[in-house]
Amino acid sequence: MPSPLAAWLAACLAAAAPARPLPPVSSASPCVACRGPELDPRAAFSAADWAALEGGGVWRAEPAAADAGAVHSLAASLVARPPSEVWSVLTDFERWPQFMPLLRETRVERREGDELWVAQKYRIWLYPLQHRTVYTLAADAGRLDWRLDTSTPHDIAASAGHWELVPVDGGRATLLRYDATMTAGRGVPAFLERMLRERSLAQMLDGLRREVLRRFPAG
Repeated sequence: MPSPLAAWLAACLAAAAPARPLPPVSSASPCVACRGPELDPRAAFSAADWAALEGGGVWRAEPAAADAGAVHSLAASLVARPPSEVWSVLTDFERWPQFMPLLRETRVERREGDELWVAQKYRIWLYPLQHRTVYTLAADAGRLDWRLDTSTPHDIAASAGHWELVPVDGGRATLLRYDATMTAGRGVPAFLERMLRERSLAQMLDGLRREVLRRFPAG
């Protein structure tokens, strides 16, 4: 048996060792979006809207929100790549600032099973914003749900929603759906709220689509 002194030294060295970084989120799954809806996703769009999606456009809508002061945003983009490739980019949280608008920093701080706590920092003009978001991954369903972590400082009042990946054309392409409800609160000026939900939403989906195409070239 080691001496008490040796055991004490080993314990001190273990405590002083730097924390191991969290392993990257993996898309290794029996399938991605294999439990998605079986209906043709084209049925949810007009012929003109679907043609715009095929041309690289972003579809957007703002139905009435259930809560006063909240904004409900819907958006969709068509990515000419399989769901597994879209998922691998969507869940690459710490590289989001490279292709998502307004984001300055994202950092995975904690992981428990399929849930991740991600710290995020934004800047809109000269206004810095930050919060932490809890993401729940369900690869087989093709869903990434999120909610605002209200236990830490947050510059917006509330945010919740999900991303959904729907296979198109036998899985050769992916319809990427975004559904979010956000309450900015008094701390965010009205013009910043409009920018968050109008301009940045289309840029976010377009940036994600372009990043998937960049990482996974055709052929």
